[in-house]
Amino acid sequence: MRVKELDRLIDSLPGLGFPGVDLIVTEKGKTVYRRMAGYSDADKTRPVSEKDLYWIFSCSKVVTCTAAMRLVEEGKLGLWDKVSDYLPTFANLTIADKNGTRPCPTDMRIVHLFTMTGGLDYNFNAPAVKEATLKPGSGTVSIASAMGVGPIGFEPGTRYRYSLCHDVLAAVVEVVSGVRFADYCRDLIFDPLGMTESGFHPDAGQLSRFADMYRYHNWDGTSEHVKCENVHSLHQGYDSGGAGVFSNAGDFIKLMTALAGRGTSPEGYRLLKPETVDMMRKNYLVPAALADFVSWRLYGYGWGLCGRVHMNPAFSMSLSPAGEFGWDGAAGAFCMADPDNQIAAYFSTHVLGASYLYREIHPRMRNLIYAPED
Repeated sequence: MRVKELDRLIDSLPGLGFPGVDLIVTEKGKTVYRRMAGYSDADKTRPVSEKDLYWIFSCSKVVTCTAAMRLVEEGKLGLWDKVSDYLPTFANLTIADKNGTRPCPTDMRIVHLFTMTGGLDYNFNAPAVKEATLKPGSGTVSIASAMGVGPIGFEPGTRYRYSLCHDVLAAVVEVVSGVRFADYCRDLIFDPLGMTESGFHPDAGQLSRFADMYRYHNWDGTSEHVKCENVHSLHQGYDSGGAGVFSNAGDFIKLMTALAGRGTSPEGYRLLKPETVDMMRKNYLVPAALADFVSWRLYGYGWGLCGRVHMNPAFSMSLSPAGEFGWDGAAGAFCMADPDNQIAAYFSTHVLGASYLYREIHPRMRNLIYAPED
């Protein structure tokens, strides 16, 4: 690890439009690096602190996939099970394309939810979804079930499209486990790993500790202060598996460290079996779907059962090994697990829309973690 260069990078970020940042790295279960920079509030009265909380948005997908893979490991859920076995509204899918709407010739499978190849979109305003959201007593299962009512975009498994697949996967977990999804994640992941600052629905005290949120201007490297909210957290009854978790670097690194430990935490809690973690860090996309994903952003990477998966270090120019995996979030969060070297990393910030961060800063950060010290 090039500590001095990593320090300089983290320290430079507030001046590049990221007002508050926090990076933590573990190796073989121990913290080997942590650095915070900037302020948690727009008035610059609160330096970034380990107590600050953030909406982590799509890093929530790592929680959801981990929860679902525990059920797969236990034989309670099969990757090739039909989604309709658990959510009956997915039984008679239709496809909308340039020729109109037609019956879908194949079933959507659980593996298609994991891999974002289900043909769904990211539209919470679809008529059936919106109607389900407004119904009294609606929850994760009823709202996710409505996502199977309208037409999908392609035959499941054939293409990749970033979508609400993991929200549907959360509903499947709830049906299979018989426990509300948020409670299942608390009991399986958060509490055993000591993730006391993570959850789906912050209380008033936790909301008071959220870092201010910003929106990025990619054209000039500045950001503007915006309302701190998570539009994916529809209401108290809905647990968004795709983007509904709040956490921070010191907390979320515990999950990534367990995954980097081949499923076992430094304290000895076995979250997943090593072979289950190995399943998660292989590419599952067929060539056409892989082309959809790679052309979107991440060269040399594929998509496994828990987000991006490193496939080709020569092509990606990433210094991490093949099999490194993780994901990121809409407000700039980044997570990574490398079971081969037992290295994990988590980066927190609260800036929306910063493509500069995903394309330039995250890769630099990752490479500095792996670069040998001069």
